[in-house]
Amino acid sequence: MVEKLLVHRRAVLQGAIGLATAGVAGLPPAPALAQAAQGVTDNEILIGALGQLTGPFAFIGAPGRDNIQMAMEHLNAAGGINGRKLRLIYEHASTPAESVAAAKKLVENDKVFVLIIASGSTGAAAAADYVRAAQIPTYNTVGATPIIREPFARNIFHGTIPPASVTGQAMIDIGFQAVPKATRVGVLAGTYAFPQSHLAEIEPRLAKRGGLEVVVEKFDAAARDYTAQLVSFARRRAQIVLILGSFTEAGFAIKQAPEKGLTDCMFVLDGSAVNNAVIPLIGEENTKSVWGYFNAPYFPTQDDPPIAGYRRLLIEKIGTLPQGRPNIYDLIGYGSTYVLAQVLKKAGRGLSWPRVIDAWETLNDAKPSDMGGYDVIFPETVTPTDHQGNKKVASARIINSSWRVVGLAS
Repeated sequence: MVEKLLVHRRAVLQGAIGLATAGVAGLPPAPALAQAAQGVTDNEILIGALGQLTGPFAFIGAPGRDNIQMAMEHLNAAGGINGRKLRLIYEHASTPAESVAAAKKLVENDKVFVLIIASGSTGAAAAADYVRAAQIPTYNTVGATPIIREPFARNIFHGTIPPASVTGQAMIDIGFQAVPKATRVGVLAGTYAFPQSHLAEIEPRLAKRGGLEVVVEKFDAAARDYTAQLVSFARRRAQIVLILGSFTEAGFAIKQAPEKGLTDCMFVLDGSAVNNAVIPLIGEENTKSVWGYFNAPYFPTQDDPPIAGYRRLLIEKIGTLPQGRPNIYDLIGYGSTYVLAQVLKKAGRGLSWPRVIDAWETLNDAKPSDMGGYDVIFPETVTPTDHQGNKKVASARIINSSWRVVGLAS
């Protein structure tokens, strides 16, 4: 019975996507999707968002929800957007099927005006075809996967997280900054969407450098034992290992590395692993051999004025912060909401999907302070032919038991 229900649900979702796609190809779109001003009243703009609130990737979705809501509350307290208040509906979505279902619910049932995909690459990849067909203005805030970017769609915009081509190259640059004469490189990659999108960019780039011995090993999501992969790297005496995975995955791998014979090696972590929660996992003694990249101008625990002011707001909002927070997804949820608010303000009082898309495509150097927030993300610029708002990546190191941004990666 469970299997039949799952098959039926999959068929319904696929059928709905197929009908919506047919509308884009030339058939009239479904009335619910054609209603450009849905989610807008005289006093309110309804924003929908989806992301993981439970499970191994809740560190992405829960901070996104908390910070989108917090930013909206501050924007509303300041008068809202052109006389309207913002209201958020946030749907939990972890698996690909849940992501498509959440997007459909928000667009067709809740009739939100703008959709935010705050679930990383898994959710972005799953919902990509649906949001292209629905034509709703969509903000992909944290998905690096190329599937959400290709083919290009006028209604989809990308924020702080650059495409995997940019961050993949940044990891390579950081690795060779740490070990300039390295000739043996390992890549430890998760089998799920975000690490695989990185791996697809990193492998050919390492091949083009020439003179390198490259070893790729993979692991399943939330793995805890990396014996086979680390022994493989140790046998080849890898000098640099790029780790494509979460902070827990990276933490267990680095902690186990010396036990498996992998020493005198520099580890480079992707943005999802550059989190202070990784430090107790790897042990203080291993922090000097770890670099990473970060998708914001400051690490969340730095004391620079913008980040300190932001952190004060977050503590006032949710109280004592859990270990590892604020993280990059906190910063992105907060900063992206202010960028979206600027788009809505530029679109004016007479809101429609075409007006919002036109306004978004004129965004230039947009940052939270333009709308009264703290500048905890890189500014975003969009053109009619390039919807990637940010292409900057920072390099980071662990200094005095905390990550710090130490400069631009490239």
